[in-house]
Amino acid sequence: MNFDKFLVGKILDPIHGIIRLSEIELQFIDHPLFQRLRNIKQNTFLYKVFPSAMHSRFEHSLGVMHLSYEMIKNISLNSYRYRSKYSDGHVFDEMELIPDCNIQELRLAALLHDIGHGPMSHQFDSFMCSKEELFEHIGNEFPFVFNMIESGKKIEHEHMSLIFVSIIYNSLSDKWKSSINIFNVMNIIESEFYNKEILVDFSGVQYDVLPIFTSIISSCPIDADRMDYLLRDSYFTGVKCGLYDYNRLFMSIVPVVVDGKIYLSYKESGLDSIVEFISARSSLFGQVYYHKTNRSFSAMLSKVCDIAKNQKGHDEFNLFTMNEPDAANVETKIQQLIDFYITNSDDYFLNEQLPDFISNSKLDSVGEGLINSIINRKPWHKVYEYKYYPSGKTINDVVDRELVNHLIHEISIFLKGKISEDDFIVDVMTDNAFKDIIKSQVKLLRKQPCGVYEICNFEESGDKLDRYQSIKYLVRIFSSESKTVSFSQDIIDGIENINRKMMS
Repeated sequence: MNFDKFLVGKILDPIHGIIRLSEIELQFIDHPLFQRLRNIKQNTFLYKVFPSAMHSRFEHSLGVMHLSYEMIKNISLNSYRYRSKYSDGHVFDEMELIPDCNIQELRLAALLHDIGHGPMSHQFDSFMCSKEELFEHIGNEFPFVFNMIESGKKIEHEHMSLIFVSIIYNSLSDKWKSSINIFNVMNIIESEFYNKEILVDFSGVQYDVLPIFTSIISSCPIDADRMDYLLRDSYFTGVKCGLYDYNRLFMSIVPVVVDGKIYLSYKESGLDSIVEFISARSSLFGQVYYHKTNRSFSAMLSKVCDIAKNQKGHDEFNLFTMNEPDAANVETKIQQLIDFYITNSDDYFLNEQLPDFISNSKLDSVGEGLINSIINRKPWHKVYEYKYYPSGKTINDVVDRELVNHLIHEISIFLKGKISEDDFIVDVMTDNAFKDIIKSQVKLLRKQPCGVYEICNFEESGDKLDRYQSIKYLVRIFSSESKTVSFSQDIIDGIENINRKMMS
């Protein structure tokens, strides 16, 4: 593997030092659709709690690309280092034969994995339209995206990422287009896209490298995305609990072959490093992402969205109602979509676009007050909090979404009988230390008593990791300062009884 010769550009990053770039990566980075990520914060409202947390999706994307490349290089190196130790044929020892074009496709996928995020990042998902609404406005210009979305389902930022990757690629000269297979890039970003495999010839034999490529960027328990945002968010918030040693993790990853597919695998001896990473992630969620002020602002914006939906109708409230394309030409409509994303930075969306929409839609005074409180940093107060940590869970257990929805419903019904629904927000946050483990394609090399190593799916390592599983339910009630006095002890006791009954 000698891809370094293509890395002619560089950017200095406070987390990873020098991040080197190829010429085609610079072409993608310089496009306005990627440059706009400079104005999309990595964590929407976290800067209102930790003033230095102004970092953006732009530098995070660069970091994910850098770490993805470091991972694939270490995987290749380790395949040699452990060839004799794991001599049963499991370890794939020809990683250095991966063509440069496929390494470039992996790096581009890592770089572009977040390009579809709208203003306010995940908060913007509430404003997204359905598959049919997007099709109505821009036509079937991107059939590869529309074909993978179920009818009636919302467009997600991953889908927009595929559309934007296609748009940037089509804007490049033939010189750059011919150097990569853009469908491979999109396949790595979204593994359900296209034909769900990337076949590479190794010494006359074809293997599918898509499983290992997707696992490098996005998988459980560890991937380049998680690795970067833990270090970056910890650095910029000043909260040091998100730190871990990724060099030890890199020494534990090897490529294995199962049924003609190459997978990312961890050595069993590397489980301690994985536990360290999971602990760092769990601590950062508890101390940073779930900070009461951060969650208050997020819940307030969600309430604005709910109010608008109830007033205008669920199917009508989306980004197109805020920026209605009026051109008959499909190319012009697509450009209007691009312009919407480029124009709407976090600040513009919050300070200009949303207030303008509220004014035009005659949204009630509660919604208007919420927006003004967010802009002026006046969070609603936490009047109640309940934490629940179920015991005896395995790494294969998941958050009970039905319980969460039922809990929100029951608490809301109870409070509506006591207090106006305009005066409270029920916020239930959850976290699973082994989130998405069932979807993961990561493997584990386990040593048997006889000394032979076997490949197992990572979710089968519960005997080693179940004791580190942590599923959290964090229930909070927020209210405006003027209404906090409405929450008498009797009301608090009623909420407490609902929680204890449902969580028991």
